[in-house]
Amino acid sequence: MSNTKETILSVDGMSCSACVRHVEAALGKLDGVRAVEVKLDDGKVRVEHDPSRATIDDMIQALDAEGYESRAAGA
Repeated sequence: MSNTKETILSVDGMSCSACVRHVEAALGKLDGVRAVEVKLDDGKVRVEHDPSRATIDDMIQALDAEGYESRAAGA
């Protein structure tokens, strides 16, 4: 049985609703991501995911490919 984890990412460079759509699409394509919630005002993204299928590194790489620098919040 898969387990679900919530990860908060800090994402730099988001400034508009198009950025939100790009971030949601990039993360939503990853196998194991169940939900993505972007908060444009504070640059945070909440991701519900199966960590055995979508790792934090996978998410960071997906956002990097879209031109956004990101890291786990608090890191």
